[in-house]
Amino acid sequence: MHIMTKITLGVGALMLVGSIIAMVLGGGSFFNDFTENPNGTEKWSGTSPTTYEGDFELMGIYYVFVEDGATVDIELVGGDSDNRFIPCEEKRDCDFYDWAGYTYVGDISVMTEGTWEVAFTGNGDVMIREQVIDLGGMMAMGFGFWGICCSICVLGLGIIFIFTLKDNKAQQGVMMVQQADGTIQPVGGIQQPGVAAPMVGGAVHPAFANQQPASQPVQQQGTQQGQILPPVGGGQQPPNQGF
Repeated sequence: MHIMTKITLGVGALMLVGSIIAMVLGGGSFFNDFTENPNGTEKWSGTSPTTYEGDFELMGIYYVFVEDGATVDIELVGGDSDNRFIPCEEKRDCDFYDWAGYTYVGDISVMTEGTWEVAFTGNGDVMIREQVIDLGGMMAMGFGFWGICCSICVLGLGIIFIFTLKDNKAQQGVMMVQQADGTIQPVGGIQQPGVAAPMVGGAVHPAFANQQPASQPVQQQGTQQGQILPPVGGGQQPPNQGF
């Protein structure tokens, strides 16, 4: 397997394992808060008509509960479209939360952290319950999911490398030699330049001893096709030409 393929598959596997661990731990921390306290913890309670002034965080969810049978209007003083009280009918989650003796009517959402005043008009007991989101757990879960996607891409690239990258090893053939008893036995590969021929009994194997050169010198022919030149050095002397 090519070294680049090994590195790619190794990095992808490590990324996948690390991302799964981060996603499991982060998701567990994130969802534990909602599992253990689905309605949050009590932040404030009072009797309407009244006002409440306190700190509200961006990563917090502030559920508002009203005494069963009471009619109370809630307003975030000085709010706008990003900072306001959201009725449960708008989010369609009126049946998601409950508290004994109270009815869930909505939540307060803020995009600007700080101190805000909440005004309650009407008659009846009211209560604000707070659910703070575990930012670290949520980020770990998000990065874990992102890492899983990236690791799958890296592993896919490694799989592509398996079929496209090959080792640069010399290809060797196998020569079959017939033995004296008639059997055929492989004796080695085709000799490559710079590679020693196989030895048999301390000597070069006959199959490699008489290797012919890759190319033969081209013999020159006569000027006329089919003309046979007389042998040279065969005992015949050229005629003596005198003056």
